Amino acid sequence: MTLHHEPLAVHLPELTLHGDLALPDAARAYLVFVSTCAGSGAAAFAAPLQQAGFATLQIDLLQSEECRFADAGGHLPLLAKRLLAVIGQLHQQIGLDVIPALPVGLVASGQATPAAVRVAAQRDQDIRALVCHGGLIDLAGLQYLKVLQAPLLFVADPGDTPAVDNARRAQPHLPGICKVEVLPEADALARAERLAALSIDWFHSHLIAKGR
Repeated sequence: MTLHHEPLAVHLPELTLHGDLALPDAARAYLVFVSTCAGSGAAAFAAPLQQAGFATLQIDLLQSEECRFADAGGHLPLLAKRLLAVIGQLHQQIGLDVIPALPVGLVASGQATPAAVRVAAQRDQDIRALVCHGGLIDLAGLQYLKVLQAPLLFVADPGDTPAVDNARRAQPHLPGICKVEVLPEADALARAERLAALSIDWFHSHLIAKGR
């Protein structure tokens, strides 16, 4: 598999976000990895998703100086605003034929989860599916949960009872498809492999199969 890397810059009034778009040969969809600070997102399992035919955009929504503040990742309105700008820039590049026109999904984890859910609810014509690993879904806000159309897979680590309970409480409010999975008791590598497999199956079923 050959990967073509394209830089993606998102210019905001206060700063510029820099991301890396990895395009495999014959990519069939884009997955935006929603991260707050470097190393805080779900990007660790990007490689198997790329091998499965997904282009991946990895971009941090906060810069290193902002990440020094303990509560930086909890600033949901700021994270959602920046993620909306990222999605807008990606679609602008598609509209200009800089990159292929492909459906878009989101991959988020931890503190980035509610921002991904909120943005998917706001951009329901642009975000066709999402996978969230941990985090508290309901922090996105009830008004956003009630209009989320994109199929959502929520995956929790073993023993993460608060996140599972939170996701199950949110399920009745979601009009779209929502599935909750718990990773098996295993070592970190085995859990990562299972998370990647679940994500690939979900995006194949709900992103690629339905097209744009």
